[in-house]
Amino acid sequence: MKRFNIFFGLSLLTLILVIVACGGSAEPTAIQPLQAQATATPKAEETTLRVGTPFLSRSPATPRGGFGAIRFGIGETLFKLSKDNLKSEPWLATGAQRLDDKTWEISLRQDVKFHNGAVMDAAAVKASLERAITESGSAKALLDIARMEVKDSLTLTIVTNEPSPILPGLLSGTTTTIVDAAAAAAMGDAFLEKPVMTGPFKVEKFQLDKELVVTRHDEYWGPPPQLDRVKFIILSDGNSRLLALQSGDIDIADYIPSEGVTVVQSAPDLEVRSAAPVSLEFMYLNHRREPWQDAKVRQAIAIAINREALVEAVLQGRATGANGPFPPAVLECDQLRGHTLDIAQAKQLLAEAGYQDTDGDGILEKDGQILTLDLLTYPQRPELTPMAETIQASLKTVGIKVSIRVTEGIDGALEQGDWDGGMYFNNMTVTGDPYRSLLQFFTTGGSANFGGYSSPQVDELTRQVGQATDRQAREQLACEASQAIIDEVAVVPLLYPNFNYGISNEVVGFDQPHPFWLYFIDSNIGKR
Repeated sequence: MKRFNIFFGLSLLTLILVIVACGGSAEPTAIQPLQAQATATPKAEETTLRVGTPFLSRSPATPRGGFGAIRFGIGETLFKLSKDNLKSEPWLATGAQRLDDKTWEISLRQDVKFHNGAVMDAAAVKASLERAITESGSAKALLDIARMEVKDSLTLTIVTNEPSPILPGLLSGTTTTIVDAAAAAAMGDAFLEKPVMTGPFKVEKFQLDKELVVTRHDEYWGPPPQLDRVKFIILSDGNSRLLALQSGDIDIADYIPSEGVTVVQSAPDLEVRSAAPVSLEFMYLNHRREPWQDAKVRQAIAIAINREALVEAVLQGRATGANGPFPPAVLECDQLRGHTLDIAQAKQLLAEAGYQDTDGDGILEKDGQILTLDLLTYPQRPELTPMAETIQASLKTVGIKVSIRVTEGIDGALEQGDWDGGMYFNNMTVTGDPYRSLLQFFTTGGSANFGGYSSPQVDELTRQVGQATDRQAREQLACEASQAIIDEVAVVPLLYPNFNYGISNEVVGFDQPHPFWLYFIDSNIGKR
């Protein structure tokens, strides 16, 4: 019996081979997939972009870290700022309709999926905004939402406590980055390392202040990502990013120092991409401490600083001296009176405040205390420390001694309050309107009002800016607030800097960067 089975099996195999050799057909067998595998096109090599970036001091999953989520292609907001005019335009939303002074109806895209495959609908957006309001005092104050209602799967109704004519612009703020709140609740602390959002890339690996690796989101609603992976390497020092670009260790140096622009331009395989100023570099003054509570002392500092020296010596001409809190691209104020260099007047103001050089050492004193300013700066913005050194020299000419202290985590250091001055860089048009920056930096108790500045006039003007329905009227009110901020020296405006990227010639899709550095990595960027 066994011998018969063997004979039958051999005969059947011979018959199949004869049929195939003669061109006959047979039912598909396991051989055909093997033949297909042998002739299949090999998978293309993975495309990875390497970016050297100054810092990643917070998880992109947190409302305060939302700027990183958007910058690095992980997250998106309902609205964003137009590349052409910095005005609000739909992003995850398709539009907004104002039903009355306090009510908006937001229409959503229907083809958006989170990184975990869950659908982004009105309920998910509502939950995301509720999470942001709960976790961020800034988001709560900015949005001022009384309630939200899901009208249907793609329509969300938002009712504010006070009239909010610019709500779509406020919904482009980084604290409102849309996340899968259900996943956040389920994942707990793990969500901080792998947030679930809607961008063209999703997080593969996150190490605070070290590295962020993202991979393509295959179900992305927009243009398919051109890259398989992006590696963000944290290089806080600007020269380190420049050297890494020159050596080929990275493809993009995010925010290169001004003195490095010429170096990059002279290299045949590298290029510079620059964005026009929408940011302000300024110096906080600690209004909670003597002698900075004295307006005359603050004014003396503001007019003793040589801004032209900062532009030419430190920024190599790639900036403009700041005469107020907002760059002209953000807010144009025809009659704004800024701080102009006047050493004689600065000395007079300090004398009127009671400061004298009694021992002839060139440093002023009052009641036995020398006039010393403890100035914080940080390396992630490479020009700030040399700017601080130039300011140190400027203030010495009027009798103020400046000691410079470099810190890695500037926000944390400023929050501690043990300082006199603090160098800072910030974009002033996150929402396409001055309101957010006025609220955040200059109102009493604002989330970034680290100096403790308080002005009833500015508080009231900011409130009116937020509620004015006419854009021209709103801008006029913002200009009035700007003048009060200048006159009272809430902060010391210094420069409006250009934002410079160094890129390899291998990079494509990054020819004209968005004026706002928030919009950095998207699905269109790729490599040759």
